[in-house]
Amino acid sequence: MSLKNNVNISLSGGSKTEYIIRDKNNISIGRFEITDMNHENQKCDVKLKFYREDDYNLLRETLELILSATFKDKKVYKVNIIINEGIKLSPFLDIGFILEGIISDNAILNGTRRSDLMFGINREDFRYKNCEPIIKLQGENIYLRNLTPNDSEEILNYYNKNKKHLEKFEPSRDKDFYTLETQQSLLNESYKQFLNGTSYELGIIKEDRIIGKIRLSNIVYGVFKSGILGYSIDEDFQGKGYMKEAVNLIVEYAFNDLDLHRIEASVLVRNERSKNVLLGCGFEELGINKRYLFINGIWEDHITFYKVK
Repeated sequence: MSLKNNVNISLSGGSKTEYIIRDKNNISIGRFEITDMNHENQKCDVKLKFYREDDYNLLRETLELILSATFKDKKVYKVNIIINEGIKLSPFLDIGFILEGIISDNAILNGTRRSDLMFGINREDFRYKNCEPIIKLQGENIYLRNLTPNDSEEILNYYNKNKKHLEKFEPSRDKDFYTLETQQSLLNESYKQFLNGTSYELGIIKEDRIIGKIRLSNIVYGVFKSGILGYSIDEDFQGKGYMKEAVNLIVEYAFNDLDLHRIEASVLVRNERSKNVLLGCGFEELGINKRYLFINGIWEDHITFYKVK
């Protein structure tokens, strides 16, 4: 592969499948191996190790070089790249990759078990730089999109900013929760559940900023076809109708796209704002769940609401 600005990729000596990645100063910044070139299924699997994990430009240029060279083979339609979870994810998502799988506890790095992530992209998505999220639900004032591990820093900022506000309504959390590593781990698990269809965690977006979260979890099909709804919003964006809009969007998606029959949500007895949101979205009160969640050092009663299709 030829030189392109700041990155050069060349075959490792004596190998036909392993490549070394160097920067413009000829310093090694990573390597990758083509683990499976399958022309029958028109796909190529790549295992990538990149040493400058936080350098967006070098990583993006590397990915574009790999894809450009691989897609020159007209028999390849799909490229899958496997990486360690600590690598910067935004270059993958900005190019148009989709996080398609998480291989839990698949590697040991500095004595710690880490997961591998598998990103995939096809020829058309790379060609047209299709960066649309898997789920995007457009409303009048806000939109919802699925959260990915790439959102971990913004989600951490959201929780740090609203720590005092949210501790009145949500289960108690220890100090490790407010770390980037924990948020990335939680979003990895959330994305795995999203891929499995058991949970949908979406960001509430206003002017490209995450102002809240809404989650449909514990999804069960069969004779139940039900899910449990939970949500939170930035203190500065309360009382503006954004949460009601978000709830209506996800309920419509759950009923029409996921074919669910029933959605349930529980709120603190004293949380009048949240009760009004649910009632305004057509939910009905079911009853009180005594000592339902441990919040701010107390087992709190909750009112459960439901809505059926």
